[in-house]
Amino acid sequence: MIAIPGLEFFMILAIYVIIFLIITLSYNMAYGYTGIPDFGRAMAAGAGGFLCGYLPGRLMAYLIGFQGDYLANVYLVIDKVNSVLSANPPTSILLLILTLLAGAAAGGVLGLLASLPIFRGIRLFYLGVTLLAIQISFNTIIYHWPHFIRGELGVPVPDPFRWVTHYGPQLFSPGLLRLMSVMIVSGIVLLVTILYLFSVSKSPLGRVLKAIRDDEVSVTTLGRNVRKLYVEVMVVSYALTGMAGVLFAFYQGYVVGLHFDKVEWTFWPIAMVILGGLANYKGTIVGTVFFITLKRLIMFYKSDLEFILPFSPIWLEKLLLGLILILVLIYRPRGIFPEKPELTLSKEEIERIKEKQG
Repeated sequence: MIAIPGLEFFMILAIYVIIFLIITLSYNMAYGYTGIPDFGRAMAAGAGGFLCGYLPGRLMAYLIGFQGDYLANVYLVIDKVNSVLSANPPTSILLLILTLLAGAAAGGVLGLLASLPIFRGIRLFYLGVTLLAIQISFNTIIYHWPHFIRGELGVPVPDPFRWVTHYGPQLFSPGLLRLMSVMIVSGIVLLVTILYLFSVSKSPLGRVLKAIRDDEVSVTTLGRNVRKLYVEVMVVSYALTGMAGVLFAFYQGYVVGLHFDKVEWTFWPIAMVILGGLANYKGTIVGTVFFITLKRLIMFYKSDLEFILPFSPIWLEKLLLGLILILVLIYRPRGIFPEKPELTLSKEEIERIKEKQG
């Protein structure tokens, strides 16, 4: 069995980076490209994460023939479910795919409901405040509703990666094999997200979304249904974030009503997008990797800095990240990679046309 020092830390870091990249890239489509000030991103992740705590466990309990109160016997049920999943790779893979699709659907439906004020003609600034209020209400309901995921107590979730520890190569420990599986599946979801978002950004639709962000009235006069496009962007963006919430819940193996709070899942992703640069996926990737890496390093080493800090190291993470964001807004207000104008023709073709006309 191979033991590499620090490998587990880097694998966990990679999982966090991948999951938050799905969130920030989808958020950049909504805010960076379309100009929707979405302060309800945590609600989208929670739609997938909380559904992961509710649906797959009950579904598997039904399949194994469990009779009784699911929540009252949740630990016993999940233990039996994991025993079944560890011996059935096809069932585990099918459960994972179904939960991801259900999380995307839940996120999309929540995005549709959250964007309904757009049809009432609400201004985008007030939409952002409205989404923040809806998000807080959503998290409060989940936290205090014991019949969903036991509120503040939370529930364990089935582990669709358990089978890898039995059937996978024995070169690594079971814990590392599971982390590898989570990282690979999350990477596949991220790859699909990147391919879709990059194709949209390079298409005529991407230029329309930027035009809506810059001048909504002009796009409306050209015959485009701007409100419909707002809603479609919200639905797609929330669906992608919902899958990120499912991946996080499966990685954690447990879902609590306090998960997916507004600071970690709304404000920090906004900061990552602003740091990298709006309407620039390369900048979003750099900003997300930088923020998550710095955040995990601070969490890992902050106890070693306690003797030189004039305050408790528990505050170091938020202070440093906040300071970095302030400095970026002062000296690089458009982000590390500012948005560049997109040309319908390449520079070489434009120069060639100029030479012919000259």
